[in-house]
Amino acid sequence: MTESSLDPGPIVTGRWLVRLRWAAVLAQALGVAVAVSGLGIALPVAPIVILIILLAASNAGLGWWVSRGRPTEPGVLGAVLGFDVALLTALLWLTGGTSNPFTTAYLVYIALAAVTLGSRWTWTIATLSVVGYATLFVVAPPVDPHAAHRPATDLSGHLAGMWVAFLSAAVLIGFFVTRVREALDERDRALAEARRLAAARDRLASLTTLAAGAAHELATPLATIAVASKELVREAEACANPDLIEDAVLIRSQVERCRQILDHMSGRADGTTGDPPATIDVAVMIRDAVEALPAGSAERVSVTVEGTPTRVRLPRVGIARVLTTLIKNALEATDQGGSVTMAVTSSPQTLDLAVRDGGRGMDEATLARAGEPFFTTKPPGAGFGLGLFLARTFVEQWGGQFSLRSESGKGTAAAVSFTADGHSA
Repeated sequence: MTESSLDPGPIVTGRWLVRLRWAAVLAQALGVAVAVSGLGIALPVAPIVILIILLAASNAGLGWWVSRGRPTEPGVLGAVLGFDVALLTALLWLTGGTSNPFTTAYLVYIALAAVTLGSRWTWTIATLSVVGYATLFVVAPPVDPHAAHRPATDLSGHLAGMWVAFLSAAVLIGFFVTRVREALDERDRALAEARRLAAARDRLASLTTLAAGAAHELATPLATIAVASKELVREAEACANPDLIEDAVLIRSQVERCRQILDHMSGRADGTTGDPPATIDVAVMIRDAVEALPAGSAERVSVTVEGTPTRVRLPRVGIARVLTTLIKNALEATDQGGSVTMAVTSSPQTLDLAVRDGGRGMDEATLARAGEPFFTTKPPGAGFGLGLFLARTFVEQWGGQFSLRSESGKGTAAAVSFTADGHSA
């Protein structure tokens, strides 16, 4: 699952926040104009205008930043909303304090944080709003144009009830909107994972079809070469020519390798077909994987086993091939003579296997593509880039989890995890 290197989400959020703040600037300016000119309410116009200009200037700066395509991190957006809450508190204080009916504007910022920034910033903005509202009870406003209410310095039951109602609404909005957003995010992640698995299955089906056609077309030429090389070996042995014998044997071995590659590509050798699941002992699984390594490679593999001996129900050939692939890749990435480690951690519920090499590791771009079919960092002729793809596909088809962790200069670790069937050895 590799995401695009460009994430438009924060930029879109920033643009919407800029639009919302311009709307707030316009609404505040119109509200003050109507109150002063239309209703004749005496308000301290100069400080109010300064606050509105400050909001407009900060929004112009934010709009310039977003328009340049720069990512607006959650911390930046959260700080902007916190700044807006502070400005709103000051504006409410100048226009009547707690008796101002527009104190409900706090809830807009709380809801916006809950939708766009997650739980941590939601509760931060909610706390700032509650504290800001409470401050209006403590600090008397310069004017009180709302005759329907008593002064804010007098903590009347009505005003106290308004604050309690606001506190309740803030908590409920923060809780429920955040939970809804988290649920939607989880659904999006599940859908993205389902799409990735479906794409992997489509690629595997295409690969199988391609390999089956190639195997069909190449079967006769390979069989002919195999027969001819066998005859060539006999002729070379009759002539007692060691160089000719070596070349003939090499031809036969390469023919067999071609057949194995076609089998591997078509999926017949990766345990997905013709290999029914069976209850396998972990020790047997490890032994099968190590025995399938090229000659002389097993000595370079260090295996550690921890936890309760566990049995899992998997295709024996398939899981052994997965582990063999991971170990071979690790050995190839490690300098000649170096060793790789395979750590097995088992419990009655889970089985975790991790293969770590001693190589140079991969950068982020390479790690993002590792496991794609036909993508490989090996030199030409050394591999097709199918091993990791088939290994990941097998693991996920049988309900397991597959992951790669790598860092330049620190090697690579491949991890496989399965749920055990609960039977102890």
